[in-house]
Amino acid sequence: MVIEAVENWCYVSGRCASLEASLLGEDFFREMLREGTVEGAFARLSRSPYGEIFPHHSSLHDYDVLVTDHLRAALRSIREDSPADGPADIFLKELELRDIHGVLIRQRIARENPRDMESWASRLGGGFPWVHGFEVAPDARVLFSRNPVRALSLWVDGAYLREVMRLGSTGSGPEAYCRALVSIRSAEVCWRAARSGLEPQWLATFFFGGSLQPPLFADVAKAVRDASLRRLLCVFGLSDFGAREEDLGELYARYFDDYLTRVATRGEHDVYGAGRVLHYVRQVWVEHFNLRLCIAAVLTPLPTRQAQERLRHD
Repeated sequence: MVIEAVENWCYVSGRCASLEASLLGEDFFREMLREGTVEGAFARLSRSPYGEIFPHHSSLHDYDVLVTDHLRAALRSIREDSPADGPADIFLKELELRDIHGVLIRQRIARENPRDMESWASRLGGGFPWVHGFEVAPDARVLFSRNPVRALSLWVDGAYLREVMRLGSTGSGPEAYCRALVSIRSAEVCWRAARSGLEPQWLATFFFGGSLQPPLFADVAKAVRDASLRRLLCVFGLSDFGAREEDLGELYARYFDDYLTRVATRGEHDVYGAGRVLHYVRQVWVEHFNLRLCIAAVLTPLPTRQAQERLRHD
């Protein structure tokens, strides 16, 4: 049982409030994009709190690993001062999800046969306990054999959302944020699956299950048939999603993230508690996302206007 005592949250909440003063904010990244060059971006970063992880120009090319490691360290630091299963765990599990998907798309894994993939999934559950329990039912074996990597990828996505639901029910994880995250990610998986021609049985077999229950697939199919991502979000209970259909387009991921940030902002003025900590760690996540985006833009280079459109709001 989680005990919601004041002393469990006071220190970490106060620490988060003090750390917010060092967050860079959206304007920093817009200015960084306007620099337009690796040298200009590095000059700005060297005068920021991130100067210590980028000692020279060439280190920017390792930005993905360096920024992810910095984010993971920041989240672990907050988790150490928090009650168990707090907001930082939601984001740490998401980093683990990203790592697992990175492994799944490697060529060596993609070449595994179905039997080896099942064995590999068992080992995966040993390293990441929230992924445990993967098995292929006899009536789904033919489906699994067609594309075991896709099946396991869907399973991992579903396992992550089930873990988020668990965190939201412990008392230390903000319930409203966890509900919104599960709804958005479920809608996104269904949208991408339907748009790529994936049959509903893939989702029913490998994604949904346990505490993660599917909506009526007829409603999902109708939203996809009408090319309405907005309607699909309503199917998953997000009737208050503010973006218009015509505004979603290729930027739906940004609108999803900004929606979650608005939910997390509800804890901004809490004196202490899980909501107060969530507000801070969500800002940290947004800052690291924007940092990765801006460095990628100056290295590629990605057109400045396009990169600015993809910036997440803090």
